[in-house]
Amino acid sequence: MLTTLATALAALSTGWSTADAHSAAFGVNADTGLVIVQEMQEAQEVETLPPAQAVEQSGRGEAVERARALEIFAAVETLQARFRQVNPDGSVSDGDLALSRPGRVRFAYDAPSPLLIVADGSTVAIADSALETVDRVPIRSTPLRWLLAPASELEASGAIVEVGRYDNQLYVTMEDPAGEAEGRVTLAFGDDDPAAPASEVALLGWYAVDGMGALTQVTLDEVRLGQRADPRLFVLDDDMFSSRRRGRR
Repeated sequence: MLTTLATALAALSTGWSTADAHSAAFGVNADTGLVIVQEMQEAQEVETLPPAQAVEQSGRGEAVERARALEIFAAVETLQARFRQVNPDGSVSDGDLALSRPGRVRFAYDAPSPLLIVADGSTVAIADSALETVDRVPIRSTPLRWLLAPASELEASGAIVEVGRYDNQLYVTMEDPAGEAEGRVTLAFGDDDPAAPASEVALLGWYAVDGMGALTQVTLDEVRLGQRADPRLFVLDDDMFSSRRRGRR
């Protein structure tokens, strides 16, 4: 059960670290424009953001960009989108994402994946229809915590460790200062006009690498901001498979 949980969470929200056996480089997704990390074979140091000089050329200091990031987190409360997840082994999973900050998110994977991942404000639940299991961990123990946290908590905790701008996109790298959730996760926002209202800035995706160097990248499409999702989407019953099991008796 816990293996299923760990695998599912790793696929969505692994931390970012420098790996000895893997390296990464930036590439551009032709559909979304998102600068993403693509795995390469040669070993070299992994960078979470473009070089510092590229960020500095934007003419905006890190303090300004950090304030912009917090403004976006405060303004963007709801989001719905299609997502595409590229796993460390190169396999691809698609599905529907519903986000309601703070605290709630739902990843509904398309068939044939058996997974459904739901954060309800306190825990992250992984439902596996193939194994007929539901496993839970506290949100605080996963990097999803920082995607779902209020802007005030992000600012006070010091979880935002790096902010930079590259090719009209704002990159925000976060890690758990308490060390409960290992590694880092980097979010990318489409922010071609920093003077535009923060509520109009869309999350384009994120990428992460775990402590073993395994890379996962998620890109979003058909992003819809400001549409409130049905609260029932963020409720997952621990006994959801019980009737199926009873029917086989």
